[in-house]
Amino acid sequence: MGKFWPLAVALVLLTLTGCSSSPSYEVTRFHSLPAPQKQTIEVSFWDPELKRSIEYGQYAELVGQYLGSVGYRPPEGRPTDLIARIGFANRPIDTDGDVDDGKPHGSISIGVGSGGGYHHSGVGVGVGVGFPLGERKVRTDYVRIFTLDILRRSDGVKLYEGRARSEGRDPLTNAIPNLIEALFQNFPGESGQSDKITLDR
Repeated sequence: MGKFWPLAVALVLLTLTGCSSSPSYEVTRFHSLPAPQKQTIEVSFWDPELKRSIEYGQYAELVGQYLGSVGYRPPEGRPTDLIARIGFANRPIDTDGDVDDGKPHGSISIGVGSGGGYHHSGVGVGVGVGFPLGERKVRTDYVRIFTLDILRRSDGVKLYEGRARSEGRDPLTNAIPNLIEALFQNFPGESGQSDKITLDR
């Protein structure tokens, strides 16, 4: 029986590896959004300073591409029919109170609101967990949240609000595109429902 122990351990490790390679995303939506009819839409920032960021500008372009794929049009030199406001948050959290690195653990949050062009920003949350193995080390897991609101420009009425949530250890730069992709699965989705989305990789 003992000779099978290494094989059993290997199978368990393979199973865990397989699970971590296909993370799930929790997507929740509330909306009264009519079917897209080629309305123009602008992706904008809460913080005007984010317009200067090449990184966040690329994420905003990605959101714009997804909006285009579901039937919206980009700005055409005049006020758009709709405004998309996006955001991300990312904050590492010590879940067991045993992170001894001598540094405070804070939060990073980036909001998005009225601005110009297809641009966007981010939101997420993080979790830090220590796993002592011989020499004490800390493994940091993250919880991130991407949010998207769509408003009618003429009267400011919100037509759609959605969020995508994930947990993992990937850098935020890797998580953001996946969160965006997950939220746009079956867009706009059923209002008032949370779904588990697994992306094919």
